[in-house]
Amino acid sequence: MATITALMTTYNASRWVEVSIASILSQTFIDFELLIIDDGSNDRTTQIINSFNDKRIRLISNSGNKGVGVCLDQALSLINTPYIAKVDADDISLPCRFEEQLNYLREHDFDIVKCFLSYFADDECVQSSARFKQFKSHKERLINSVSQPNDIARTLLDWPCFPHTTYFAKTEPLQRVGYPHLRMFEDYVLFLRLLNAGYNFGCVEKPLVNMRISDFSVTASLSKWDLEQGLSFVVDEKWNRLSQCLSNKSLYIFGTGQIARAFARLITERKIGIEGFVEKTTTKKVLNSDGIIAPIISLEDYLALSHSVLVIAAQPVREELIEILEGKMLQKNRDFFILA
Repeated sequence: MATITALMTTYNASRWVEVSIASILSQTFIDFELLIIDDGSNDRTTQIINSFNDKRIRLISNSGNKGVGVCLDQALSLINTPYIAKVDADDISLPCRFEEQLNYLREHDFDIVKCFLSYFADDECVQSSARFKQFKSHKERLINSVSQPNDIARTLLDWPCFPHTTYFAKTEPLQRVGYPHLRMFEDYVLFLRLLNAGYNFGCVEKPLVNMRISDFSVTASLSKWDLEQGLSFVVDEKWNRLSQCLSNKSLYIFGTGQIARAFARLITERKIGIEGFVEKTTTKKVLNSDGIIAPIISLEDYLALSHSVLVIAAQPVREELIEILEGKMLQKNRDFFILA
């Protein structure tokens, strides 16, 4: 039996999977199996995987597209090694990654550890995009700054500061809590389950994974139902804290995008009314979308209200907004709540 299972799922990943697999097979720690669950790819993904002549690769090809959460949970039932290293089909692991994370996990009292990451652009067009520049200058620094165990546990309750592609874990805790069968938020729900079950998170403070930013987005191809199903699991895991925060207060939602609207529908199903939506500045007075009709007010107008709670459902401005709210002496989990 090998020591580590490197766990990868693929779906139409022919653009990147060869380079990703090569980075795994080049690891300095060689006692591992690379388990790949292909989720019904209809491009050359499986042909590329089969072109590698390495007995450590085990490919399971599903006949149809079942979704990433189903494939990951399927993989957990097939793993019998004591450790799992998550690897994504479009990212690159540095050669010493497995060795560094395994040694760290063995030397410390953690169940799962991440490492620092470094974003890189898929091509020159992506490199020059505002999106990549924001990821490289802000998001990379923000995620890597959350590295101490207490900070990881505290921050994970708010947002996914633990990149899925960087984790290295003991197998038993993952098999105990399991992946949810979701196409979105499957990674965040897994981490919330582990956190709520009392497992310990750590970090190897070295950049051991290069994470690709491309012009392709799996999230963009998902349906409204996929988003709502995933978000409902996140809400379930956060419900005890969220319901206490909402108790006897007027609910406002910061943001008017897909996540905000999905949360509005979910919370309405739980018989909790919404007073309105909030944007930093707004020229639109009413949101009328997907059966939701509610006023939109500016952040300045919201801050003039009393006995209300703001659920933050807009990720790009989350840190800036938290700073503004805390500057007004508002407290997290009392006066505002971070959804994701």
